[in-house]
Amino acid sequence: MKNHNQLGFTIIELVMVIVLLGTLSATAMPKFFSKNSYAERALFDDALHAASYAQKLAIATGCPVQLSIASNTYRLNRSTNCNSTIYTLDVPHPSSGTSDFSGSESGINLSSSASPILFYALGNASTDATINVASKCFKIVADTGYVYEPASCN
Repeated sequence: MKNHNQLGFTIIELVMVIVLLGTLSATAMPKFFSKNSYAERALFDDALHAASYAQKLAIATGCPVQLSIASNTYRLNRSTNCNSTIYTLDVPHPSSGTSDFSGSESGINLSSSASPILFYALGNASTDATINVASKCFKIVADTGYVYEPASCN
């Protein structure tokens, strides 16, 4: 009589595990790693930091900086001189040096309760504002120019 000790898995068991893992990864993984959620977060972070940078630039230069939000795009502009109310001069991006500091993501909703928003030399803003990026938001406090992400968008 031969003694058959089972020392591993059968080929059928291994194939079944591979089929189950393949099915799970094809159906569940896209819900965890959606490109759209990364794009939403990237646009949210970019817009929040653009607003914060606008305030800091206004303080550093002593001239107003305009944050405008329209057509799901944000943009930073300055006037050609500190006394002008026409904001046509593009603000260069601080890290890349590109000629304009603006951003948008295809298919991601970006809106503001007030636009344009001006940041002045003392750091204050022209108005209180809530900027919505998909399901997230950040707020700007007019009196101080403080830019922050609240615990809730309500």
